[in-house]
Amino acid sequence: MKPIHIALMLISAATLAFQVVLTRFFALAQGHHLAFMAVSLALLGAGASGSYLSLRPPTAANLPGVITRGATCFTLSLLAAYLAVNYLPFDAYRLALERSQLLWLTLYYLALTIPFFFSGLVIGATLAVEPGQAGALYAANLLGSGLGPPLALVSLAWLGGPGTLFLCALLGWLAVVGCQVSGVTFHVSRLTFNVSRPTLYALRFLLYSAVALGLVYLALHPPALFEVQLTPYKSLTQALLYPGSEIIFRRWNAFSRVDVIRSEGIRSAPGLSFAYSGELPPQLGLLVDGDNLSPITRPGSPEFTQHLPLALAFALRPAANTLILEPGGGLAVLTALQSGADAVTVVQSNHTVVEAMRHDFADFNGKLYSDPRVTLIIDEPRSFLRRTNQLFDLIILPLTDSFRPVTAGAYTLNEDYRYTVEAFADALAHLSPDGLLIVERWLQLPPSESLRLWGTAIAALELEGDRRPVRQAQGGPETGNRQEAQQLFALRSLQTSLIGIARAPLAVEDMVKVRQFANERQFDLIWLPDLQPDETNRFSLVPGDPYYRTFSELLTTPDPAAFFAAYPYAVAPPTDDHPFFFHFFKWQQIPEILQSLGWSWQPFGGSGYLVLVVLLALVILLSAGLILLPLLWMKDEGGRRKDEIFPSSSFILHPSSFFFYFTLLGLGFLFVEIPLLQHFILYLGQPAYAFAVVTSALLIAAGIGSRYLSPRLSLRLALPLIALLALLYPALLPSLFDATLRLPWIGRMLITVLALLPLGTLLGIPFPRGLRWVAQESPELIPWVWAVNGCASVISAVLAAMMALTWGFSVVLWSAALAYGLAAIVIRHYTD
Repeated sequence: MKPIHIALMLISAATLAFQVVLTRFFALAQGHHLAFMAVSLALLGAGASGSYLSLRPPTAANLPGVITRGATCFTLSLLAAYLAVNYLPFDAYRLALERSQLLWLTLYYLALTIPFFFSGLVIGATLAVEPGQAGALYAANLLGSGLGPPLALVSLAWLGGPGTLFLCALLGWLAVVGCQVSGVTFHVSRLTFNVSRPTLYALRFLLYSAVALGLVYLALHPPALFEVQLTPYKSLTQALLYPGSEIIFRRWNAFSRVDVIRSEGIRSAPGLSFAYSGELPPQLGLLVDGDNLSPITRPGSPEFTQHLPLALAFALRPAANTLILEPGGGLAVLTALQSGADAVTVVQSNHTVVEAMRHDFADFNGKLYSDPRVTLIIDEPRSFLRRTNQLFDLIILPLTDSFRPVTAGAYTLNEDYRYTVEAFADALAHLSPDGLLIVERWLQLPPSESLRLWGTAIAALELEGDRRPVRQAQGGPETGNRQEAQQLFALRSLQTSLIGIARAPLAVEDMVKVRQFANERQFDLIWLPDLQPDETNRFSLVPGDPYYRTFSELLTTPDPAAFFAAYPYAVAPPTDDHPFFFHFFKWQQIPEILQSLGWSWQPFGGSGYLVLVVLLALVILLSAGLILLPLLWMKDEGGRRKDEIFPSSSFILHPSSFFFYFTLLGLGFLFVEIPLLQHFILYLGQPAYAFAVVTSALLIAAGIGSRYLSPRLSLRLALPLIALLALLYPALLPSLFDATLRLPWIGRMLITVLALLPLGTLLGIPFPRGLRWVAQESPELIPWVWAVNGCASVISAVLAAMMALTWGFSVVLWSAALAYGLAAIVIRHYTD
């Protein structure tokens, strides 16, 4: 491998690692909504670099300077961009109130675009000058890109966010050094120095070494200046406003930052009964990514936990063998133990949370996880359920996140596989014959989270199978003799709802216990199989009793699809193919959103989906400018007539063919990558690890295909094969997962890599072969098609999110097959 290939690998790895750092930074500092926008727009830098190279095409003579200056500027701008977005006074919640926020938002995007512009400049210039080596150069780019994400995840766990930023800068600087080794120099010999050449080389070596060692030191000891600044609306920022509050624990891992705060202002007991008159026990606040404060509670009198809604589960199933999924600070575990649970299995996906609970704060929480009745498992809940054979009397999904209004938009893009129909069906399959699945969520008006949860429970019971006719309970509401109605119950406090799903129809004594529990603790019943309308809405009065009305209507309707279509918010049950539990947007909400713009608690007036619409329009507009500007310049000022550059006698030589081909490639690649990542999340477990494995496997395999297959395999064969595999993978992967799910994680990772290898290697062929086509016909357009491909990639990221939110991930993968199929039609006249 030549030094220039190593330099390309290093800067590509740094670029992808920096994208991972930015994603983590914005998830922590602002929220996932802005992380998506910022990283998507930052990718425009690659397209901008192609446009720049089209206007100022590199040559073999000036390529060394372009590469070296680009790599150096990437290293410097990477650090500068981070500082800019960390300290610019941008407040997304005030966008509708202050015009100045638009300026800060523009500067945000500009700052983030600059590093990607310079990395794209290095890669694009090399491909433009050396199209004959496109396969090898593109392979180096893909291999480096494939190494970037896992390197970033390892570094985040070891060095934290700011430390990983300096590691990215170090990789960029090593790319500069690689350029020097490959003969690319700063041309310092042109300057006048009164030193000998050996001395000059020694000084250069000292400079490179000093900068590299400095970056290593800063990675290990990042300055306080680079500490992430949180938005004032994060739970951690709000908690620190209370006098005497302090952070007593902070630790990074590959996918989150965990903080624990001590504050007298922490009083967290979601759904606590009005009948409780005692003091709340001392609590600490546990936060992941600065949000969703979950209490770590010092054990005290059981009277406190017995007045939480979750205590109903243990009133119904005393001495239960219990499974608790993602308990956060452990309040649900404390409730289970103080309620007399016989055994408690705790599944927590965040190992840093487990370490904090089991070691750092074990004395405070009463050694909760050292209780002999507790079995602790570090795993994703879905992954655990799909691999275990255990049956449980109770499976509990407790409430551990913060309240979100119905009109919140910041979390609409978050997929959550705990609340899908398939997730509930998996849980039901692991219940004992009289077992219960208990789920808690917040209440909103009109009903949204709770109603969506109710619909998901009904759909899961239908999916679970083995339906037997059950006699309608005497005196109960009319439910069309649906068995699901006999297996469900629900109650609410002032702010929270609890829904119970039984494996078998509820016994009469169970319904008696539910009524007794609700009446004693002043909780309102929403549903029981024999519930009468006058038994609801008694304590926390809500005009019109919308919870009982909508819950019973959904159970009685013969056409649930019509019910969901008529409801003002999107509350249809989420599925594994469409796992967006917090996405409630419908177009009919727009008047309400516009009316509350600038005044709602969450940013963007109430829908993250509208953010995607605006973002799509913006990236299309910017992409059009970046793509059309070079063509207009070449037409007006290039010194040649348009028909001299693009002969009109053959359509295949017209730039529209190049445009469509490279646009379809840019769209298709992410249309493949994003859905496949979602498929493998449930197989591999932790989403961050799935991202690293899937992304790296696809990119490295594509690099192998670019290097070794692109010179040999025809585009006429490669493109249809990609389209075919994109259609086959969703059908074949479930069987593969079922057959290998019980393998250890390393085994599943190897299966993932092998499964992605055929598709990945084929994905590495179309781009370098397309560059060869352009080089043969119109080599002046190589930088331009680099811009087209980069801009299309940004558009595809936004389009894929919108399509997944609207129709599900399968549609995105089908669209990938369509894109590659259309690309095959575009090149049908090209003889390779």
